[in-house]
Amino acid sequence: MTGERAIEAVRGNWTRRAAAYDDFYRHYPEDKRAAWKSVCDKALRAAFPHRQEPLRVLDVGTGPGFLSTLVAELGHEVTAVDPTAAMLGHAREAADRRGVDIRFEECGGHDVTRLGTEFDLVTSRYVLWTLPEPVRALLAWRQVLRPDGAVLLADGVWHTWGMDARRALNSLKPGADHGFLRRLARDYAQIGRATPNWQGLTAEKAEKLLRAGGFEVGEWFDPLLPDYARPVSASFFLCTARIS
Repeated sequence: MTGERAIEAVRGNWTRRAAAYDDFYRHYPEDKRAAWKSVCDKALRAAFPHRQEPLRVLDVGTGPGFLSTLVAELGHEVTAVDPTAAMLGHAREAADRRGVDIRFEECGGHDVTRLGTEFDLVTSRYVLWTLPEPVRALLAWRQVLRPDGAVLLADGVWHTWGMDARRALNSLKPGADHGFLRRLARDYAQIGRATPNWQGLTAEKAEKLLRAGGFEVGEWFDPLLPDYARPVSASFFLCTARIS
C-alpha cells in the first residue's frame, strides 16, 4: 500500500483511536509530564543556547496535544498540526485546560509546506514511525525550518513479535484488557502494510532516515528522562537534529 491510499489508512486509524488517546493523556500523571517538560526544556536550551525570545515551533502529529501544550507552557509560540480533526478537537480542549494559546491546523506530516510559515523548531513525538513516507515528511520539515533550525524527535520500537506476544498473553489474564488482541489485529490490518516502520524505530534507523531527509543528529536526551516517565518501548530515544 503506497501513496495517498496509505496516508488515508493511517489517518483513519488515528481518527478511530483519538478518544482513547485523549483519555490516556487526560489521566497522565503530572509527575511524568513534569519530567518530560524538564527534559524538553533542557533540549531546547541546548539546541538554541543564545536564544532569548520564544521559538516558533511546529508540533507535527500533535494528537491530543501532549507535547504542543507542554512546549507552549515553556513560553514558545506553537503551531500544532494533525491529519485528523478528532485529534485536533481533543488537542484544543487540552490547550484550553492548560491555559495556553496554540495555533491548530488540520495537516499531515507530509504536507507541512502548505502552512506557508517558517519555524525555528519542528517537534515530533511518536509520529515518524507511523508515516507512510517518512523521508518525504522529513524533507518537508526541512523546508519549513529556518537555516539554523532544529528538530526534536522522540520515538522508539513499539511492536515486535515478542512484545506483542507478551501483551497478548497478559490480556488473557483475569481483569486485564481483553480487547488488546482484537485491536492489534485490526490496527495491523489497517496500517501494518501502510507504514514501512510498523514495528517502530530504533535510534540507528531514525538516524538513517534523518540523514536521508537532510538532517544530522545533534544530541541524545533520552538518558535524562527518569525511568518512571519513559514509555514502554524496546528502544526509546529522544534527540535533536539540525539541517545538514
